Formats: sequence, structure tokens, C-alpha cells
Amino acid sequence: MYTVERESDHLSSFKKRWGNLDFRRSQMTYLTLFFLSILYPAMLVGFSDDPATVLGSLNQGALMVMLVVTILVQWFVFFLIYITTYREQTGLVGLGFKRIRALDFAWAGAFLLAAGAIMAGLSWFLAQIGLPMPGEVSLLIPTDNAGRMVWVVVSATAGVCEETAFRGYIMTRLRLVGKLKSWAIPVAVSAIAFGACHSYQGLPGFIVITIYGLMLSLLYIRTGTIWPAVIAHFFQDFLALFIPQ
Repeated sequence: MYTVERESDHLSSFKKRWGNLDFRRSQMTYLTLFFLSILYPAMLVGFSDDPATVLGSLNQGALMVMLVVTILVQWFVFFLIYITTYREQTGLVGLGFKRIRALDFAWAGAFLLAAGAIMAGLSWFLAQIGLPMPGEVSLLIPTDNAGRMVWVVVSATAGVCEETAFRGYIMTRLRLVGKLKSWAIPVAVSAIAFGACHSYQGLPGFIVITIYGLMLSLLYIRTGTIWPAVIAHFFQDFLALFIPQ
């Protein structure tokens, strides 16, 4: 009885901090979790065969179409999550969408510096053991001005939609549905699903992006809000216009 009470208190504390006191699971909760954790990453893994050849063969027009489709798909995912959280009676607040603060930008900046150093070191280590980063990200960057503007929209979309899905929804809902005392399982599932969605960069890319997802998860937990992860994710992608990745 004592152990059950402690677990209940722990879950209550989590719900209060993350704005989920009114959480009511529904069928959509399970469907959305399954889609984001398993089906969506599995669909993207299916497009990971020989990515350099596929991306390198695209002209600017085809690349623009692919980027626009990516934007639409990610906002569809965001809309699905929005509807699900409405059914759960928490809204997006339950995922960490609190009032944005100047401190959130400071957290994002500090994270970018630390994560950049860690990812660079990890990429170097992988190269030393025969797993160099393939560099497919550069093939996604449009070369004309209109395309580069679209890339800014892609970066903003990825920041909002991917963080909402992989950090906000997967992590909080796994804790709520599983009544978990620890973030360990949600962090692992979130990071692996996030890495799988970027498997077009091959095995080295999957490893690096999974570790990056792990770091974003820790940032999300530490700050108690989704905004630092959203801001950091946006600038990580946006800076690819100027810094090769």
C-alpha cells in the first residue's frame, strides 16, 4: 500500500507540473502514440535506401516539391496531436506549451553550443571507426533564394511539429498511459523514433540524431517547457543554410 501511494503522489506531481491534471485518455491517445512512436518512423525508414543517390538526382523543382510536402505532412501530424490533446482535455499546454520567456532563448542558445560540441565529437568518433556522416543534409538545401526561404519555413515547421510530436506528446503520454515514475522509457522511445525519422542519413546519421534527440529530451525535462527545444531545433536546421552539416 505504501509503494502504491508513493507512485500515485509521483504521478500527481508530474501531472501538475506539466499541466495534465485533467488528462483523460481516449482511443485517440493510443492511436496517436502508436502512429508517432512506431508507424511514422517505420514509414520514413522505408525511404532510407541509398539516400545520396535519390537526393542527388533531384533538380531544384523536385526538391522544392519534396520540401513543401514535408511541411504539409508535419503540420498534419501537428493537427493530429492538437485534436488528440483536445480530446484528452489538456490541450497543447499539457505538452509544455507554456508562455514563452526570454529565458527559453537563453536555454536554447546554451543548448546549441553544448550539443554542437557533443555532436561534432560524436561525428569525429564515428568517422574514426569507419562510420563517417554521409552529409545528405547538404543535398536538401535549395540553392536559389526562393528555395532558401522555403528552407526557413521547413526549419520552423520542424522545430514546432517535431518537438511537439517527439518530445511533447510521446514523452508525456507514455508517462501518463504507463503511469511511469521515471522519464527513462519515454526518453528512449522518443530519441529512437526521432532518429529513425532521420534515417535517410544512414546508420551514422541515425546514431547522431538519436543522441541529439536524447539531448533535446533532457532539455525538455530540465526546463519543464517545450519552447527551448523548439527554438534550438529551429536554429539547428536554419543554420544549415550557412554552416555545412
